[in-house]
Amino acid sequence: MVLDPQQTVFNGISYEWFPAEVIDVDFSGVNKEGLYTVFCRIHGAFGSQTNYDVIRARAMDANIKRIPIQGEIILVTKAPSPYASAVALSQEYYYTNPISIQSSVHHNGLPGLRDMAKIFTPQNVEKRENAQDGIGNKVKDRLNTGKIIDPNFPERFDVYPIQPYSGDILLEGRWGQSIRFGSTVDERRTYPQPPSWKKGLGETGNPITIISNGTNPKNVPFNEFILESVDKDDSSIWMTSAQYVKFEPASKYTPSIEDKSINLFMKNEYGGNSVIIASDRIVFNAKKQEIIGFSKEGIGFSSEKGISLDGKQVVEIESEQKISLGINAVSPILLGDRTINWLAKLCRSLIFLCESIARQTHPTGTGPSGAPINVGDFITTKSKIQSLLGDLDTLPSKLAFVNEKSGGPSKVEKQKAQERDEPTYIETDDTFQEGDTSPSVIKGDFASTADIVSLVTELKRLQDDEMTEYKKLSGDVDVEREKRIGEFLDEVNRRIDGLNDGSGG
Repeated sequence: MVLDPQQTVFNGISYEWFPAEVIDVDFSGVNKEGLYTVFCRIHGAFGSQTNYDVIRARAMDANIKRIPIQGEIILVTKAPSPYASAVALSQEYYYTNPISIQSSVHHNGLPGLRDMAKIFTPQNVEKRENAQDGIGNKVKDRLNTGKIIDPNFPERFDVYPIQPYSGDILLEGRWGQSIRFGSTVDERRTYPQPPSWKKGLGETGNPITIISNGTNPKNVPFNEFILESVDKDDSSIWMTSAQYVKFEPASKYTPSIEDKSINLFMKNEYGGNSVIIASDRIVFNAKKQEIIGFSKEGIGFSSEKGISLDGKQVVEIESEQKISLGINAVSPILLGDRTINWLAKLCRSLIFLCESIARQTHPTGTGPSGAPINVGDFITTKSKIQSLLGDLDTLPSKLAFVNEKSGGPSKVEKQKAQERDEPTYIETDDTFQEGDTSPSVIKGDFASTADIVSLVTELKRLQDDEMTEYKKLSGDVDVEREKRIGEFLDEVNRRIDGLNDGSGG
């Protein structure tokens, strides 16, 4: 007799593959040469063996494996061990993936297999006719055995297999997750669950890949086929090849997206080559470098609440044609530095105007007239304008900036911005020669009270000189004119007193 080292002999019968019940799994990883080891109890074919020896077996595939749970049945065979050599044959047991005894993607354990194997002996034929190797013929018997498959395995009753289609390759986890390598289905053949995707812009046979995590359907019969759903699954990624996949957008507020026609996914019936990612939350986290997005037609974002952009250094938006804040915005944004300069020039012009009016005289038949009676109003107005001029540098934002056109600022504008030690935008010029404001006014400082008092005092002196000259020429006093001048001087004195005591006036 030739010795076959692949065979294992039990009760005088040789086996190359034999079933075994998993009783424990080594998750410790202590044995580095025996990772994914299981301890299993040998069972004869159809439960006919009475040998319940416990052996150790290792995973047959080191790359793709399905970790069994207690109570599941695996096939075991012999193969060379790490210690095998040309001079000494050394073998170990290796196991396959669990046997799909219950056709369940969740678990395929046999409740109380050992007990049932002892009860259902060859002598008890009548009982064996109503059972299949320890699995009740009825669904309720399979689910309500009163036996715990694995105390560390949380058994669920809402995990279902996904509907297969012709040519599919399916990878299904125990907890309702799956990967489908499918295609556009020829729907001339009927299926219990017709595909939720259609041909769209492509042809039958176009590939589609669906990664689904968490289907969890409700009120579905045991082991009924279900379908992935882009709207209902906990999280999913759909990679399409022209298929039509309809979904419900999470946000309905899309006026800008529609206005700029960034909605081709709706116009072509959601068809075309697409990657659809759906979940309650989507997070992109680039731990080292960038997150970059490119698009030929447009990029649209919509939210029922708000959209926030945070940049610790800068948030920059550029366009070759137009940046609109609002749909089809028509009012342009003022350039801050130019607006500030224009306002500064306006303030200086008004100050010059007030000074000119306060100094103006008019020729009369008896000589030049005095200053205007309401000269104090012009002095007060000038002071207010100087105050506005001093506030101009508080107007520009220290955070938000705009350019005149696309492509960035010119070299001159860039140089000016870099040369600013302080954020001042008021430029001096030589517009006025006579009566121009002093440098202190250009910087926005207030004219001092002493300057204003001095100016008004000088105006009073001019008025007195004019009155003396008028008396010499006329030989009489114009009572009405003297009354008006007196009222004017009283008003001037009142305002001077207000400036001195800080009450304004």
